[in-house]
Amino acid sequence: MSAEPVHWMTVNSETGEMRRLYADGAALIATGTRAPDWFWQKHPLIAEAHATPTGVDQETVRIFLAQLEWPEAPETEQPDRPADMRLSGEWKTDRDFWAAHPAVEHAAVQQLLGFEPDGDCWVVELWLKG
Repeated sequence: MSAEPVHWMTVNSETGEMRRLYADGAALIATGTRAPDWFWQKHPLIAEAHATPTGVDQETVRIFLAQLEWPEAPETEQPDRPADMRLSGEWKTDRDFWAAHPAVEHAAVQQLLGFEPDGDCWVVELWLKG
């Protein structure tokens, strides 16, 4: 896990829900498969995404959210082919966030919990529509 500083922002004063953000305001840092050029710009929940190549067909993307809530994603069937993208990051994410992208056919998220919140991480596999 990175030692990058984070802070907490209350997103719902009625429920006390808080969101973990990096110092620059990014909500997620995703590392993995390089996305198609249009992918981050077409995600309706993302205000900005800054990708940095980290290897052959690999990148790290700092994701800044356009909104803090998203609709529940309908259940989908996992296609019978390898995932088009595989990303991972710290803290947590959910299937609804990734499935909100209009080009995502199926999203599979694994949430891995550590003994301390700083040890929590996630892996998402994305299948894009043909």
